[in-house]
Amino acid sequence: MALAGKVVIVTGASSGIGEAAARRLAQGGCRVTLAARRCNELERVAGEIEAEGGEALVVPADVRDWPAIERVVRTTLDRWGQIDVLLNNAGLGYSSRVADLDPAQLREQVDVNLVGVIECARAVLPSMIARRSGHIINVASLAGMIGLPGSSVYSATKFAVIGFSDALRREVRGQGIRVTALCLGFVATSFSPRLKRIAETETGKVQEQSGRPAHLPGVMKASYVADRIADVIERPRRQLLLPRGWGLLVRVGQALPWLTDAASARFVK
Repeated sequence: MALAGKVVIVTGASSGIGEAAARRLAQGGCRVTLAARRCNELERVAGEIEAEGGEALVVPADVRDWPAIERVVRTTLDRWGQIDVLLNNAGLGYSSRVADLDPAQLREQVDVNLVGVIECARAVLPSMIARRSGHIINVASLAGMIGLPGSSVYSATKFAVIGFSDALRREVRGQGIRVTALCLGFVATSFSPRLKRIAETETGKVQEQSGRPAHLPGVMKASYVADRIADVIERPRRQLLLPRGWGLLVRVGQALPWLTDAASARFVK
């Protein structure tokens, strides 16, 4: 499954992993539809892709809005006649104990991270089934494999995304459609203040402050994740955990939950 000529919808394409993936896929010859809420940022990304010779289509959309999702799919089909890949990347998270979590933030995480993922997949499936070809990549998380205290609702949504990906893959088996759960550890994006600072330092937008190294163990660059997304489109897999070294942590957590509980307690403190 070579990249050249494929039509890819990228949600959450205005920054971070979505932006990096859209750029990488366009460089590989894909035609990309950029979907997110911030139209000005989408236009910036599209302009830079087109300046490098790529093809990009901007369709502002909030994945919590079903008519907006339908508009993304319809506009893509009108423009390019097919949808080969959906990169279900839009997501957000709030760090808070459940007892202290704002109800609106709770629902927003569920609506964006889970309902939005399901509805975007539902929207592209009819055209993929008709062509008996397609690939849905749902961005999950290490937090969907090990529950993270302080991010309980976020973890719950990502556990659900992995379960949804497994079930959907079995539903469309034999119809020419692939489904991948992409489980990511920490990525240097604007997702959190510390990760944003790391990302800005690596891109040269800010200078490192003395005595405060801009790195954390296991933190990946968005460009690295984008390369792996390109790989998984060319060689589809059921699930991909990045960085791969976290697999040992997951296995330990599943085999020795009491140890994970103890480590998590220290982490919270």
